[in-house]
Amino acid sequence: MFDGQCNLCHFCVQFIVRFDKQITFKLCPMQSDKGERLLKAHQVDDPLSSMLVIDNNQLYKQSDAVLFIATQLGFPFSSAKVFKLLPKGFRDRIYDWLGRNRYRFFGKQTQCKLLTERQKQHFL
Repeated sequence: MFDGQCNLCHFCVQFIVRFDKQITFKLCPMQSDKGERLLKAHQVDDPLSSMLVIDNNQLYKQSDAVLFIATQLGFPFSSAKVFKLLPKGFRDRIYDWLGRNRYRFFGKQTQCKLLTERQKQHFL
């Protein structure tokens, strides 16, 4: 799940769509009806503070979500798991700093991008 207004999040979504050849991930903007239902079901209080991954009813957020995605995309991205050697608190502080400044650094979306048929397969 991602912030549907964030340009950085849109870049990440496009990255996942490009490299997720097996269509492992089903993407969903948090601001959508489906996104809101998932947030409520997983009792997420502050959803826009983090990209979220739900796998087998397990919720991953912040740096854990990014590393989960990277490992699922296979090599060379899976080599990012080396960052799990860093303390989670340290990884999440960096993630939070970037998250707090993402609109300033990358801007916001004002319109939805039209998706190709292949890209639509990646969305809930």
